[in-house]
Amino acid sequence: MGLFDFFKKNSSDSKQIDRQQPEPINNNSYLLETLRSRLIELGYHVDKHPQYLALIVNSEIEIATVIIDNPNNHPSILHLMILTIQSKYFPKGIEENIVGVGTNIQDKVNSVIDNYINTTFLPIIDSFSDSHNPDLDFSIIMDGKEVLWHPKLGNLTLQGQWNDQPENEPFFEIIKDKLKDKLTSNKLNWLKLYISKRADGTIIGECLFNNEPWEDGLAYITEYSKSWKLKSDFQGLKQFIMFRKCDACDE
Repeated sequence: MGLFDFFKKNSSDSKQIDRQQPEPINNNSYLLETLRSRLIELGYHVDKHPQYLALIVNSEIEIATVIIDNPNNHPSILHLMILTIQSKYFPKGIEENIVGVGTNIQDKVNSVIDNYINTTFLPIIDSFSDSHNPDLDFSIIMDGKEVLWHPKLGNLTLQGQWNDQPENEPFFEIIKDKLKDKLTSNKLNWLKLYISKRADGTIIGECLFNNEPWEDGLAYITEYSKSWKLKSDFQGLKQFIMFRKCDACDE
């Protein structure tokens, strides 16, 4: 069953419940409505999906969410799986697992929505525009032609306690020159980076390029994490990056 099939199924179940008794408070529905309100405040046009428990932003991006109920999570943590779909550029969706923290459902929902918007949604929506930061742009040779790329960086998320916070954009600086053989000719490419280190030296990470594991990328950020001097038992870094091919380089 696909993720959207799950949402469709739960939508049908809810309608059945409606005919029998008042619908109970649903945290996922509350989260989606809060996300909808927040995106409208930011100036986006947002509709409810007519079939799934999802939102449609600017008539082209679909956002679906499901709260993961994990009994092993701390009571103050809300774990959200969120799928962002665009039929032309990423029809299979960009999946993220994000957490929010709070003492009640309202605080946890606000926290996880802030996390999603600042780390993932903003670079995704910005990738539909040719706006760019010249200081981040880079060029590579593709099929014998020079192609200019506009990176769209989500906020760098820090986990744990840090002695000294990373300066500038360490993930981007590490991987940008390594992408020359990785970027496809598609208009949009994307990269998810995560690395964490524990006091005993254990390092856990993930590097996904266009939804596929990129082992070399993981090796690069793993090497970077080895230099960390830990202040506590754990610290980690996470970032999401979109790459848009410059309009001037389109064939």
